[in-house]
Amino acid sequence: MKQYHGGNRGLRVGEFILPPRVTGKNCTSDIIANQVHRRDRVYITPDMAAASMYASVHERPTVYEVMPVGDLEPDPDCFCPGLSSACSRAKIVAVHKVPGKVIKKARSALLNH
Repeated sequence: MKQYHGGNRGLRVGEFILPPRVTGKNCTSDIIANQVHRRDRVYITPDMAAASMYASVHERPTVYEVMPVGDLEPDPDCFCPGLSSACSRAKIVAVHKVPGKVIKKARSALLNH
């Protein structure tokens, strides 16, 4: 099953997405209020639309197709089982551009949430 991570553009195929505790960068949960998250984990989803939504909160939204490294754990903040999981890091296998319309729609939905 394909897995995705929505974030900021700048990483390449073969590189790893590392948790915020390692990189010192903000994660989506730092931007969206009332999110429960662990800063030592990378969050991934099998849903491209969900990854696009999470990417849309970043300045340069991108969706990374990834292979999780380490055990997958359920996301404690997700109310839909299987929609979001956490792992220790994720290897990038492809980079997907998020269309402008999708970004605009996702940002609007998040602001009105």
